Amino acid sequence: MPNRARKSLPNPFYVLVLLSSTAFAVTALAYYISPNIEQAAIARPEGGPVPESKALAAWFDRHGPTTLAAEIAVMFVTGLLAMSTDHWFASKKKAKGQ
Repeated sequence: MPNRARKSLPNPFYVLVLLSSTAFAVTALAYYISPNIEQAAIARPEGGPVPESKALAAWFDRHGPTTLAAEIAVMFVTGLLAMSTDHWFASKKKAKGQ
């Protein structure tokens, strides 16, 4: 029976870093454009953004910095966990001579 190389599992913390980084990028962009939505609502009261957009922009105005700080903390912690547990998930390939 030939020796098959065991498939190593990927480090799950890298997936968490990827997800939290994506959430951070989306939140940062939404926080960046929320003043534009509020200005458009003021400039055109009847033809401006829909009420849901105005509510979301107001939410980002109130909670944006706290949300971004929490996402940075999650990225930092998961990044440290990914780096510190990387040796547990490293592939264990044997050299050809062994």
